[in-house]
Amino acid sequence: MIVTSEAEQEIVDAMKTLNFTLSDARAYIALLKEHPATGYELAARSGVPRSAIYTVLRRLVGLGLINEIQQNPARFLPLPPEKLFELLESRFTRSLDSLKTAMSKLERPTTDATTWTLIGYSGLLEQAETLIRNARRSVHISVWRREVMALQPALERAAARGIDVVVFSFTQVPETLGEVLSYDIGEAELEAHWQHKLILICDHEKLLVGEAEPTEHNRSVVTDEPTLVEMAVSNLVLDITLFGERKHHDVSAIVGRLTELLAPVDDLVLGGLSGGTPGRTAAS
Repeated sequence: MIVTSEAEQEIVDAMKTLNFTLSDARAYIALLKEHPATGYELAARSGVPRSAIYTVLRRLVGLGLINEIQQNPARFLPLPPEKLFELLESRFTRSLDSLKTAMSKLERPTTDATTWTLIGYSGLLEQAETLIRNARRSVHISVWRREVMALQPALERAAARGIDVVVFSFTQVPETLGEVLSYDIGEAELEAHWQHKLILICDHEKLLVGEAEPTEHNRSVVTDEPTLVEMAVSNLVLDITLFGERKHHDVSAIVGRLTELLAPVDDLVLGGLSGGTPGRTAAS
């Protein structure tokens, strides 16, 4: 029995999501660890049966992951990991471009807005990373420490490329994520009262909102429905405004950016008080 390390199992799992088989992954890992090697040696090291190893190796040669360097007996070399990443990225990009081109030719009814329900915690985090990565101007997020740590690389990359990143949390979160507003409450303390939730608004156009519990039944929603986005913005503005009052922190600039597309209620109220409303006088 071949015992694999935790790192090797992670590689196997990742390669399987990219449509490689378990045998493909094990053979590649074994060759990466010690090369060049014959099929017989790889079967012994990888746990792939000798009856199947040459079929696996021929497939990997065909896919460009390994190279045959001599005959009698055949010996093999692996494509270095950095070259493998370039190869897979290039293939994925070509496939995605082909899909985009094909989709653009497909006649279909247009929809003004879309709303999708996501089931599962991993789907929530994956969608959050995607929205943050594709943000063009701004990212506003209300989040707990556990989820922000999972999203930290994506948030830091967004801030590094000039995106306006604002992170609000009741829990302790890193200060390197952009503009951070945090009550610094211990996560365990807060969990005694609330369940994890997440609100993510990107570019004032895209919203991800819902539970953030690490189960396969976790439910969240992603939408570009303007009414739902506006409601989420209003909820976040309220949280940030209360934070400013409680912490004596000036949040006017953040609130101003968040509300720039909402109705100017304060101006309308002041205007009504000073000049009246159509059909009425200021004294009526």
